[in-house]
Amino acid sequence: MTLSALEISKALQDKIKGFESKAKLSQVGEVLSVGDGIATIFGLSTVKKQASGLSLIMA
Repeated sequence: MTLSALEISKALQDKIKGFESKAKLSQVGEVLSVGDGIATIFGLSTVKKQASGLSLIMA
């Protein structure tokens, strides 16, 4: 079965029309550096300091 460009375009447009974003932005920060299992971050006041075995330094 071969689809034409028009059929593919129509299928994509239908999918996009039904798209509903469920992601919500709650807090934004910046990773300043990462190395040897230590990350220096800025702007994430509620982050846990031992998340995923990575030591975090709050800048």
